[in-house]
Amino acid sequence: MSVTNVRSLPLRTAADLRVSALDRLSAVDRQELVLELPLDRIDRDPDQPRKKFDGETLIELAQNLTRFGQIQPVEVREVGERYVLIDGERRWRAAAIAKLTTLRALVKFEPGTPDDVLDRQFAVNYHRDAMALIDQARYLQSRIDRLGSAAAASEAIGLSVPRILNITKTLRAEGAAAELRDSGLTRDADTIGAMVEVQKHNPTAAETLLARAKENGKLTRKEAQDAARLAKERARRVDEEEIEPHDDRAAIVRDFAGGRGMERKPKPAQPQLVVLLACEGNELQRAQWNKLSRQHGRACLSLVATTTHPGCVLVEFGAHSEPFPADVLRILDARFEQEKSR
Repeated sequence: MSVTNVRSLPLRTAADLRVSALDRLSAVDRQELVLELPLDRIDRDPDQPRKKFDGETLIELAQNLTRFGQIQPVEVREVGERYVLIDGERRWRAAAIAKLTTLRALVKFEPGTPDDVLDRQFAVNYHRDAMALIDQARYLQSRIDRLGSAAAASEAIGLSVPRILNITKTLRAEGAAAELRDSGLTRDADTIGAMVEVQKHNPTAAETLLARAKENGKLTRKEAQDAARLAKERARRVDEEEIEPHDDRAAIVRDFAGGRGMERKPKPAQPQLVVLLACEGNELQRAQWNKLSRQHGRACLSLVATTTHPGCVLVEFGAHSEPFPADVLRILDARFEQEKSR
């Protein structure tokens, strides 16, 4: 039997397998392809909504990559002769720390529009609970600015309007509230939103609450909301009775520890976000809504407190609050007003 001369095929590189060059693939096969890509050919997406990455967890991930290898491919798209990450920036950063030279990557041939890609990046990181609150807030505000309203952003991203407004409200955090938001002690927007109210009405109380959170390593939503209610109630009493506030910090700390109201220095009223609501529920729900409106005042979405009732949001009728199913409510308007106008 004669031996036929066999010529080996040349070794193919990633450049030889670019998705855009594989014209003979079927339409289905062209959607995505897994390749082993050189690490130095992959770039991070500069518009990626997530900006903050914890250095300690990156080192741990790098150790896992070294020990166990890459379990899940990153996702990339082609840009010219290079690849830009869609999903997997943590793995890409950890691979660099581990001094790996290649990564397995799922190359997306049709990743969608630039906004589609960014919305997907946001959704992946948000639902993994891996995204810093400030990154969430900045991205959602950018989508509101681009699309024109929170309702349009809600439709594009898949988060409810109240949730989007709660998250973007944390951009207004100052002082102790901003420090808590950026500290990593909590990523709960409702907690930070309540802290914003404490900071606004009583900065000293906010500092006390922050110190307690650092000492305990956490701050619960209930603690922040209770403090916000105390601070707002005391501020209202100071304004109405023109009580001269005390400057004794030790006394304020004792009041807070005892669950009593706290003093504050008067400051000019600042605009508050007001979300006006209407009820489109059944006859009984509308009757209850109209009764509460007549008795207590117009209906607004609560941006400080929430409710434990599943599928419900807390609606403020003047000083009275009542939970209502979110799916029967319609937003009439969202605007900034001076607090006393409410």
